Amino acid sequence: MNSAAELLHKISELQSTGDKYYAPGLFSSQRFHLHFPFESEDNNIFFTASIVFILQNLRDKLSDEEQKLVNEICKNAIANYPDYKNKDGLDTYNFWRTDGSAHFPNGKILSHVKKVRIPDDADDTSLIYSTSNPSREKVLWLKEKLAQHANLRKKQVTNTFHEYKNLKAYSTFFGKNMFIEFDVCVLCNNLYFVFQNKLPLNENDTDSIFFIRSVIEKKEYLEKPFYASHSYPSAAVILYHVARLLEKFEVPGLSEIKEKIITDLQLLFEKEKDEMNKIILSTSLNRLGQNSSLVKPFDYAQGDRQWSFFHAGLLTAFENPITYKLAGSSLFHLKYKCEAHSLALMLEYTLYTR
Repeated sequence: MNSAAELLHKISELQSTGDKYYAPGLFSSQRFHLHFPFESEDNNIFFTASIVFILQNLRDKLSDEEQKLVNEICKNAIANYPDYKNKDGLDTYNFWRTDGSAHFPNGKILSHVKKVRIPDDADDTSLIYSTSNPSREKVLWLKEKLAQHANLRKKQVTNTFHEYKNLKAYSTFFGKNMFIEFDVCVLCNNLYFVFQNKLPLNENDTDSIFFIRSVIEKKEYLEKPFYASHSYPSAAVILYHVARLLEKFEVPGLSEIKEKIITDLQLLFEKEKDEMNKIILSTSLNRLGQNSSLVKPFDYAQGDRQWSFFHAGLLTAFENPITYKLAGSSLFHLKYKCEAHSLALMLEYTLYTR
């Protein structure tokens, strides 16, 4: 495995200087399918904002020279945020550009299917707010915006485990006609925004925390990860998000099960064979105070370059019970990969275990 300095410089080299797919400052990512020979460039803001999030939180672990490089990477990346801002001028953000570019860019079929066009979402918006120092006025506005689209405010969630349908937890998407969706990882990013800005907790926050805690205690995230997190259907990735939140903040209702989460992380780590999953599990254990550096060194270029941190479920927008049962199948998932993001996760692991 490369040194921290080598990984950081490689991430910098992967940042676009401008080409036909990616504006300067973005990081390239691709969507692909496990079962069909398909791959397309996808100029979303998600991976770029996620890399900024990781690097900003690692800055204090780096040398002065490396911090300067992080500042430059983040500055160039953040310059792209306005291109993904709500098309009507609201302070929410979309996965894709909002200046008329197609959803599922560079695609031959899905870019023409209106049903899979998504509105702005709470995940990208929370990541962007958490990395861009918004004004207090905007922070308070987003908190209310999240509440306006929470479950039971106007609609009720159907695509979740039955026992959670009456929770007033936050939904993944904005948009007045959009279905309600609960996603553990998205909720962790929402709550990170809430705690980072020292906002008072309301019933939407406490119900969101309850959902996260319950799917962990009942092992639903492990046995049926897609139904706990539509966009991140992996037990390792789910616990990575939870540990990232708990490292930074004391979360009432969730911090109390930290030992349970540590035990689950250890059990997953012992059974895991995928190298990238082992890396994020090890990082998560270190975040929660456990020494874990047992991952065998490997070069990303020689490793599993099809590893996916994020998925797009093509049938999650349909609320028909039969369709939703099919939605969990990998046949209806598009996976996303991003080399720079994987290297950022490797950098994170390297700095937490050295």
